Formats: sequence, C-alpha cells, structure tokens
Amino acid sequence: MRTILSLLIILILSAPLAAKESSPEGNSVAVTVYNSNFAVIKEHRPIVFDKGLNTIRFTDVASSIDPTSVSFQCISSPGKISILEQNYEYDLVGTESLLKRYIDKPVVVSIKGSGADQGKDVGGVLLAARDNNLIIKNESGLIEIISQSGIDNISLQQLPNDLVTKPTLIWLAQSETAGKENCQVAYTTADIGWNADYSAILNASDNMLDLSGWVTIDNRSGATYKDATIKLIAGDVRRIEASPPPIRTYMYKAAGMPLSEQAFEEKPFMEYHIYTLGRTSTINNNQTKQIEFITPVQNIPAKKIYLYERDKNDKKVQIKFEFENKKEHGLGIALPKGKVRVFKKDTDGSLEFVGEDLIDHTPKDEKLSLYIGDAFDIAAEYKLVDSKVDRRMRWEKHSIELRNRKDSAVTVFVDEKFPSWVNWKIEDSTHKNIKKDATTARFTVEIAANTVATLEYSATQKW
Repeated sequence: MRTILSLLIILILSAPLAAKESSPEGNSVAVTVYNSNFAVIKEHRPIVFDKGLNTIRFTDVASSIDPTSVSFQCISSPGKISILEQNYEYDLVGTESLLKRYIDKPVVVSIKGSGADQGKDVGGVLLAARDNNLIIKNESGLIEIISQSGIDNISLQQLPNDLVTKPTLIWLAQSETAGKENCQVAYTTADIGWNADYSAILNASDNMLDLSGWVTIDNRSGATYKDATIKLIAGDVRRIEASPPPIRTYMYKAAGMPLSEQAFEEKPFMEYHIYTLGRTSTINNNQTKQIEFITPVQNIPAKKIYLYERDKNDKKVQIKFEFENKKEHGLGIALPKGKVRVFKKDTDGSLEFVGEDLIDHTPKDEKLSLYIGDAFDIAAEYKLVDSKVDRRMRWEKHSIELRNRKDSAVTVFVDEKFPSWVNWKIEDSTHKNIKKDATTARFTVEIAANTVATLEYSATQKW
C-alpha cells in the first residue's frame, strides 16, 4: 500500500546517523564459493577513523552472514586499529517492524476517500496492528478499528534507533591513528552455493561424445558482489552446521566474451580443488549465474553398455556410457560433482535429450559411468526355476530370458548379486561369467538381431 512507502522514505532520509558509515565505494571484493551452500567473502574497503574510540557502521554485508566468523585487519596500518566490540543489526525497516515499535505511541492515519468524500486524518495512540487492521485510541478517547486496505498514509514521528535500512555490522573500534585506512574484512555467509552442470553429445555410432561444462552460482545471501574475484572450491569440506539447499530463481548467462577470458583455472588446493575465474564478475543477489568452465572437448572415446541387474529392476535393461577422464582425451582435470545431461543429434540435425545422471567429484584419470535410461527394444523376463534350502546352505536355479528386438546385435551384461556374508559359487551356467567382486557374478550374453537368448545358471550359497 502507498501508505507506508512514502513515509518510510521520509523517515530513512531524515534519520540521524550516530556513527561513521563505511562506504562500499572504492572497495574490492573476493568471493570463494563452496558447493555446500556457503561462501567466504573478503572485502577491501577504505574506512575513516578518528584517533581514539570510533563507532563504525559497516554496511552492505550479506543478510545470511555468520557474525561469529567476521575477521578484521587494517592493511595500511597493521596493529594500529582493533575492534573492541561488534554488533550485528539485522532488524530492517519495514511496515511490520515500524508499527510494532509504535504500539502505545502517537500516530496519524490518513483514510482514503470515496467519490465526494475527501477522506480524513485520524490521530491517536496505536494500540495494536494485527489481522490487517490498526486499532487506535483517537484524540476523543474512542477506539477505532481501521482496515489497512482503507489507509492512504501513516505518519510516524521518527525512525526508531534499533531499526536499520540494511544488514549492518556496528563496531566499537580503538584507533591509534586518524584518517582513511585500507581495511580487510572477511566473513562467511550461507545461502550462496555452486554446482557443476555438464552437457554430453553422442556421435551417430554411440562410441564418442563431446563434453562441455558450466558452473552455476546461486546467490540468495542478501548481498550483491560487484566486480568480484571469484573462486570455487570443490570437495567435501566438513562443517559443523549444515545449510539448507538453495532455491533457484533467476538466471544470467555470461556471454559475449572470448572463451579464454571466461575460463576457470583449476588446481589442487590442500585435499580439495579450486577453480579461479580469469576475470572479475558481478554476482547479484537473488540471481543464478552460469559461467562456462569446460570449453567443449570433442571426440572423447565412450563405451555403450547394456546392463541387467534384477535386484534393481527385473524387467528392464539399463543403458550406460563409460568414458575416462584422461588428458589424451582432452580432459584430465578434476571434475566437480554435478549433473550430466546427454544429447544426441537426430537425422535432421537437431539435438535431442536422451538421459541424465549425476557424477561425484572425479579426479583425473578416473573412469566415469553414466546411467541414462533403460533400453526400449531389449526386454527381460526372470524366473526362479528351482531352489533347495538346507542347514547353512541354499541352492537355486535361475533363468533370464533376454529378447533383442533391435535390428542389430547387442551384448548384455547380467550382474547377479549375493549377500556379503555368504560364500557363493556359480554352477552349470549357459554363458561365461566372471567373479566381478565379492558380491557380484557377471555374465556376458551376446544376442543376435531380433532374436532371443536365455541365460540359465545355478548358484550355491553357504554360510
């Protein structure tokens, strides 16, 4: 309502400042974002001090700041300025906060007119502000209940001292010098995070793919970081208190600059990996920003695999693609965890989406496996043919019919799983198999085009 907006502007402009306010102009900011929804903000800002005690208002901080994490350093005069006390003021000016502080205090309410009625002003003491109504004891002593929908304006005497227009750190500082000093302030904030997104494009033969990668920075921290130096940390950094997942809103895509200027430089950092953007960039509040960090790498060798795991789905055959994160394939860098969307060109040249999967943090030279969906033209049917149970032993005979309705031959891997606490042995198998690991037997079933193959095997388990 028009109400309180015009009033707030008058109050804010007329409110006296009891402390010096540090200006964000002339500052520089660096943002290190972690993929667990928090960031470290480092600001260099000029601040004017008097010799002796100072009250400094450090504004334009994130509303999701952790006040206990704030560190202060005077760069230009080391050791000459110390922070004796810090308060974080976050109760912001607003309709509700203002009216709450004017309970039992005088106000003037302008009520809207209608037609020939010009409206009127009601002055009195505010008794309550709730349920979209104001309750006022007017100058005649009568109690009036006024709906906020009928209010044109509310006049208050002054802005309460305990309200601020933006989240603010207020310091009591002891200075041995006077004048403008270059200061560094660092703090952590929640509600800003990043993740990686990848696009993979398969070739016509499904044996190679092109891979590109983007980082997505989601900023809900309550502050804008202008022309910031941006670093991203990938890895499982331990924190005591977890943060909620981010809520996505708007999107901004960096564009119009050469790829060399957009690129992230990747390097190991302790037990993690750090990605530094080769230019500054602005991260606005309530913004989702995407920046390319892997320029498209073409013709990466890939292997298409059909896999049947009846413990997961006894009717479907999975489609997987495997490739290696190696330098000779154009990769060979630490790949942060994220979603990989897989596309393939149709005969008309258009890209069509064919599936997606999540990858974990993947070091160089490691293999990646993408489960993108289930095969349409390969049907599976499982049967338990026979079983016998004895003391500390179980024998079973299994049958899996695989029907290939494709116009080309396929090879399907069948993984049979066993509990880790049993000794097992495959007997009388119609197809070759290997012991893949302590709990898995893998069978290889080759099926000609438009034919049916049946895998039969028996297994003995002892414990």
